[in-house]
Amino acid sequence: MVVDPRHDHSFRVPRPDLSVELGTPNACTSCHLDRSARWAAAQVKRWFGRDPRGYQRFAKTFAVADTDRTEAQALLRALAADETQAPIARATALAGLGGALSGEALATIAAGLRNVSAVVRLGALESSELLTPAQRLQFVSPVLSGSLRVLRVAAAKLLAGVPSSQWTPDQRAAFQRASGEFIETQRQNADRAEARVNLGTFLAELGDMAGGQAELQSAIRLEPRFVPAYVNLADVYRGIGRDIDGERLLRDGLARTPASPVLHYALGLVLTRLNRGDNALREFARAASLEPENARFSYVHAVALHSAGKVGAAIATLEATLAAHPRDGDVLSALAAFHSERGDSAQARRYRDRLSVLARDR
Repeated sequence: MVVDPRHDHSFRVPRPDLSVELGTPNACTSCHLDRSARWAAAQVKRWFGRDPRGYQRFAKTFAVADTDRTEAQALLRALAADETQAPIARATALAGLGGALSGEALATIAAGLRNVSAVVRLGALESSELLTPAQRLQFVSPVLSGSLRVLRVAAAKLLAGVPSSQWTPDQRAAFQRASGEFIETQRQNADRAEARVNLGTFLAELGDMAGGQAELQSAIRLEPRFVPAYVNLADVYRGIGRDIDGERLLRDGLARTPASPVLHYALGLVLTRLNRGDNALREFARAASLEPENARFSYVHAVALHSAGKVGAAIATLEATLAAHPRDGDVLSALAAFHSERGDSAQARRYRDRLSVLARDR
């Protein structure tokens, strides 16, 4: 990075104890190749004590979040609110908030958006995608008038889909200024498909369908294998009742990138709307097989199986998904509904109880 002033690297106190617990790397055994992390952890403890000043304390939080354990969201909220931690760690915690937001999570995001650190505010903006349009307008609109362009641009992107009837005159004026900056930013990078997709999607959300289509088509011409361009343009076609064109577009994309699970999934949605359930089921199955770790793909595949009358296969698919994603509310809800439909009230109650626990934990 020689001439770039960004701080891309840092030196931290080695944590071999975390290597023992979490399997993370550490500087000690990177040099002492013949020694174990357990040996290094004992040495550090002998020299400095159990918790010397300078130790970071967020690794366990992110390890828990990566495994989607029950306490993950509470730990992320606690880290996001911890003023003693580095802003980048707090921002990462904010960006990691997910699922149906509890009142505590909403308060954490709102506080993050007001934080003195720009990095923390940016993390809060990332999690603001989970808010309803009305909540976005309430909590994100003040960022439109902030001093930093990067935050104003991010806020404009988040607010593009908010109905104009909900804006106050002052909010609308601030949004128009920030949206102009967003458009200018994307135009400056118009030689990249990513910027074209950003701009096309933004324009479509503002109601400029023709402008959105033109930008997304330009993205495809620039980079014929760029999957988001196909998916977003197909969604624009959906919005104007042109799913037939969306199907043709997605098949063109699959001809170029046949192993894209996202394109198979998007095509399945289009075919469902076109009342071609058998074809849609094949696309959902293909998406789930290409990306088995994606809970959403597996969930939709299971729903399609259920719609096709394959209830046993649907339940088996959901149970396999739940084993990998034990806190997925959609999967739990579907399992409760499908078992109830089969008359298995005990199993339905079991999944409803788990869903209730999940709601309380959030």
